Amino acid sequence: MRFKSVSSIHADPYRAGAEIGDALREVVPEVVLLFASISYELDFTDLFDGIRDSIGSTETLIFGGTGDGIYETSRVANYGVCALGIHSGGKLRWSASFENGVSTDSYAAARSCALKTLSQVGGQAAFAFVLADGAKADGSGIVAGVNSVLRIPYFGGLTGDDRKFTRSRVLLNGRELEDAVAILMASGELAHSINAAGGWTPIGTSGNVEESEGNSIRRIGGMSAQAFMKEQLGKPLGETDLGIIPLAMYKSEGTEYFSLRTPSHLDSDAGAITMFGSIDQGTSVRVCTATREEVIRSVSDALEGLNRGKPGGAAAVVISCAGRKWMLEDRANEEVEQVLATLGKRIPLVGFPSFGEISPFRKPDGTYSDTFFHNVTFVICAIGG
Repeated sequence: MRFKSVSSIHADPYRAGAEIGDALREVVPEVVLLFASISYELDFTDLFDGIRDSIGSTETLIFGGTGDGIYETSRVANYGVCALGIHSGGKLRWSASFENGVSTDSYAAARSCALKTLSQVGGQAAFAFVLADGAKADGSGIVAGVNSVLRIPYFGGLTGDDRKFTRSRVLLNGRELEDAVAILMASGELAHSINAAGGWTPIGTSGNVEESEGNSIRRIGGMSAQAFMKEQLGKPLGETDLGIIPLAMYKSEGTEYFSLRTPSHLDSDAGAITMFGSIDQGTSVRVCTATREEVIRSVSDALEGLNRGKPGGAAAVVISCAGRKWMLEDRANEEVEQVLATLGKRIPLVGFPSFGEISPFRKPDGTYSDTFFHNVTFVICAIGG
């Protein structure tokens, strides 16, 4: 297999796309994974046209979304576009599809999309990558819907829009999709490994979610959700904590693994908290904290467990929560630097800061946990090698 990554920070969408296409033409990509700033939203069509015109083919499958910046081998930037070209020499059968309506029923939309895409690869997916509108989707519902169909480990994330939480997009074959989930699948032999790590430590006492509706958490442990978090943190939540201070959520696998949820909106009158993903009533939660050093160190944890202590791969896709970027500030580039130091300084790498992450955990025996929806988590998928 052949891989190549490239990025552009050209402000003009067509010229940025042309730079991407020019660089990827030599790979003759079957698939292009594409991540772009929301700043290109005025003309995503030109971005796609620039890529296709320069590659010289309309057959290439283009799949991706918007993020709170971009990650690529040569740069970590707050704006721009990056892409990974993949060529399997016909050994893989690729397919991608989308489904609208994640704001109404994320579970149903994700399940329908997974069934549709799986049927297009003959019901035998070896690889799956899931993206959904981060401003409108319930990440928990997205994962539950896909889990009801797929029996393989997969990864993905919620697209972003530079911390505005209003208009993120999924990108698929010349279309910019709002209120949608999209899934890329491949059948055939595709070596890859996935892992996730957060670096966050639960503190204080746990509480059960007593009242919730969708992404809105109203009561935890006999008090309002905001009062519960204030009691554990020793301070009230503020606007600067949005996307950053998480709750650890313990589900089916006991306490060995937990996923994280961060707030996207505070209802000061009701004391409720809107999260990036829903939490079922009865779920045990704990407030978490972390230092910047602990958050950065978790990248090493993810890499260490990627291939049971021997990380490798011919290319890499990184999805790291935008909340981590906001917390790390001028040190956000250190996440990608650690990946390159471990996997190789020239490895083709792309990714984006997301509004939510999707990944299983790689266990010490090489098997995987269930796939979870996360916040403030670092996810890596190493492909090939």
